[in-house]
Amino acid sequence: MSWPLVAIKDVARVVTGKTPSTVASDNFDGEIPFVTPSELGVEVYVTTAPRTLSAKGAAEIRLVPENAVMVCCIGSLGKLAIAGAVVATNQQINSVIFDEQKVDAKYGFYALQLLKPKMESMSTSTTIAIINKSNFEAIQIPLPPLAEQKRIAAILDEADAICRKRQQAIQLADDFLRTVFLNMFGDPVTNPMGWEVKPLSLGLKSITAGWSANGESLPCDAGEMGVLKISAVTSGVFKPQENKRVSREDIPKGKPLVFPKRGDLLFSRANTRELVAATCLVQSDFDNIFLPDKLWRVETSQDQILPEFLNYLLWHPKFKEKLTSQATGSSGSMLNISKGKFEEIDAIFPCIESQKKFKSIYWSVQAIREKVSSSRLKVGDLFEVLTQKLFSTGL
Repeated sequence: MSWPLVAIKDVARVVTGKTPSTVASDNFDGEIPFVTPSELGVEVYVTTAPRTLSAKGAAEIRLVPENAVMVCCIGSLGKLAIAGAVVATNQQINSVIFDEQKVDAKYGFYALQLLKPKMESMSTSTTIAIINKSNFEAIQIPLPPLAEQKRIAAILDEADAICRKRQQAIQLADDFLRTVFLNMFGDPVTNPMGWEVKPLSLGLKSITAGWSANGESLPCDAGEMGVLKISAVTSGVFKPQENKRVSREDIPKGKPLVFPKRGDLLFSRANTRELVAATCLVQSDFDNIFLPDKLWRVETSQDQILPEFLNYLLWHPKFKEKLTSQATGSSGSMLNISKGKFEEIDAIFPCIESQKKFKSIYWSVQAIREKVSSSRLKVGDLFEVLTQKLFSTGL
């Protein structure tokens, strides 16, 4: 059997977040977590956030109750989490407050988790992905009886726990590399080790921007061409599947395209404040997906700066804050870092021997990480199949 479909608005109330006035400093630094897309998609429940609101700031907006499902509808479409406490969210997030007599909150979380492809296909913007509230709350989800919802959620909880164990192993590898970076090079802004400081341009060989192509909502298959989304880079791990299919006929003859190759450092020059200046290193060669204009391939001078070092330098919170402070654009829109600002920023230049040691450690850890990721992918595929099966017919 298949379950009936209902619009989100028929079983829930949808609340769009809002940022209180930033002019009044006393609107912030209180007890209420202020959730942004950066806090979504990490854990199922969110109870804290780096930024908080005061009671005064909270009075300017509508708070989100516990068990509401927060879904990003601007930028990283489909990222979501459940409010584990009363929280506030910014304007990029729609919070779904389910009628508990009709929808179990955890079931609703898993049901909304399936909407990412649908939301991406409905996006009305070619610059930063957006789906408006009315379109979002009109999307339909399957609605089995409440008891069946709880059974489905319990099964998916067990499958999700297995996936998260793999993810924790991967996170440990990432944390290890960040710790190694700090131990070897110190804080790159305060520079306690006294490394030489020079404009970043002196360590760069070239910066190559991609080409802005109008792609379809679906990713390309083998033998097809695709243009990368910015989301291929923003997690810090290269995700080639984050692309939009492009017809070969739409690519001008002789158009130079930038294809990612193993060891390339990719940089997101334009995005929201939380995601601008993201970087990643490419793990394999690709000849059918190319960079958009908002992504750069940054080639370093190997005798000055190695890409493995630069990647972690750019991810360091203090250095990233220093770089993004040079971006243009308002906090509520897409920010842009110019090539000139990127090149002129001062950076530490550790001795190349130390950078080579870090490079060796980096690729050794990546080899282990890829093995874990491979096993995680198989479990993730099983989770996806299980989810689709449960939501379509039940088990």
